[in-house]
Amino acid sequence: MQAARFYGSGTGLEIETVDRPTPGPGEVLVEVEACGICHSDLHILEGDVPISTPRTLGHEAAGSVAEVGAGVDNVTEGESVAVHGAWGCGHCDVCARGDTQLCNVMLWEGIGQDGAYAEYVLVPDERYVLPIGDLDPVQAAPLTDAALTPYRAVSRAREHLSPADTLTIIGIGGLGQYAVQFAAMTGAQVVAVDLDAAKLDLAEDLGADVTIDAATEDVRDRIRAVTDRQGVRVAIDFVANEETLQWCSNTLAAQGQMFVVGLGDGTFDVQFNPLIGSEVTATSCYWGSLPELRDVLGIARRGKLDVGVETVGFSDLNDVLERLDHGDIHRRAVLTP
Repeated sequence: MQAARFYGSGTGLEIETVDRPTPGPGEVLVEVEACGICHSDLHILEGDVPISTPRTLGHEAAGSVAEVGAGVDNVTEGESVAVHGAWGCGHCDVCARGDTQLCNVMLWEGIGQDGAYAEYVLVPDERYVLPIGDLDPVQAAPLTDAALTPYRAVSRAREHLSPADTLTIIGIGGLGQYAVQFAAMTGAQVVAVDLDAAKLDLAEDLGADVTIDAATEDVRDRIRAVTDRQGVRVAIDFVANEETLQWCSNTLAAQGQMFVVGLGDGTFDVQFNPLIGSEVTATSCYWGSLPELRDVLGIARRGKLDVGVETVGFSDLNDVLERLDHGDIHRRAVLTP
């Protein structure tokens, strides 16, 4: 089979012919019809996430079941499926409660084990293979991360929100575009912030009530204006550089919640003042669980998500990753092997 292999920082991906895997007991071989191209793979390519090489990257897969190993009872050959790529050990506390994405990162698809930038991907357990019914695999693939991660963030934020509150989404990229849609479902006022006017136009189309162009506007002043100087109840940062983290922390209302999703490696200063931003909380949010992916797929099957994709082949993969690094992908690029 063909696969895009990573050999080390600065080398890009090599398209090679490798052996097609054979599923062992409990394993499922999926023929990949689509794999979303994720910004987090850039961190691997640039050496920010050290992994064993060579490695086939790609963790947003959908396709059809090609072959099953002994003991697999719940999926059948030919069935259309999406793959939950946050593979866990299956034995620790977080795996036991369904949060396998909080287990060892080096077990994940495309990081610790070969992923889906390939014609086939071997899934270690049938529980990670979810039926998608009549969903197009090209549309379903990015739901497994690009939609799943913001769904988890917004779901965790929902308990703090009422329709009278304001929620800010920072960064309207591959994940932020889904965050806007899930945020709009809460009934709260949704504020979208980005440096790209075209992405802000998209955010408005997807349900944002207010858009802020950080290239030309003062983010803190605009947010204070649209919240009557009360601040926002929830801020979700899909960038997480120095500037965006400061925007979030400086605009929270009393008892506000800040969720950091982006991998920007930024830091921010907090001024503790009991009269401003009392009892605020900052936390991270990591991918999403199997039950949450079931939710996302169900929402998509009901036609409630706008999934915009750009399909590419193996020969385009390195160029698309470079475009992604420069912010030139406005929806989600998807490899169709």
